[in-house]
Amino acid sequence: MKIYYAHIELGQNAAFVSATEAGLLCLLLGEPEISLKFQAWEEKFGATFIRDDDRFGDLAVDLAGYFCGLQMDFGYRLDLRGSSVFERMVWDKAIQIPYGQVRSYKWVAEQIHQPNAAKAVGRALWANPLPIVIPCHRVIQKDLSIGGFSAGAGWKERLLMLERGELRIL
Repeated sequence: MKIYYAHIELGQNAAFVSATEAGLLCLLLGEPEISLKFQAWEEKFGATFIRDDDRFGDLAVDLAGYFCGLQMDFGYRLDLRGSSVFERMVWDKAIQIPYGQVRSYKWVAEQIHQPNAAKAVGRALWANPLPIVIPCHRVIQKDLSIGGFSAGAGWKERLLMLERGELRIL
């Protein structure tokens, strides 16, 4: 399997993005330890890695727009191989949460007809390989506290502030 990747500069921030021919595979915010991801994918999928910045030009433009506070449509094809049916149900529900709004982990659990699965919803959102594209940051705790986020609570707070119009990242 071939995995194409690029490093996208977003002002003082950066994103690492990867895709297969099937669709977007992963989006990592900040300066992640990419070599660990590569090693895991190589072991799991027998992957070959190809740097291809041109492949991600549209996504780079969309991410820049998003970080400037614009509501963007991230309607890209996704390659969610390795994910469970439960994770996909949770991620599909997260995609349906409107820009600038939040829902609770419990709400997501109820929407997927598993009302006692709020903690499992949190774990599924933590496993989301495509934050922002799959807007898991829009899911918070029922007491309105932030909850977890794969890139860290600071990123989650900034993304929520961005969507409320209180912050511009670029």
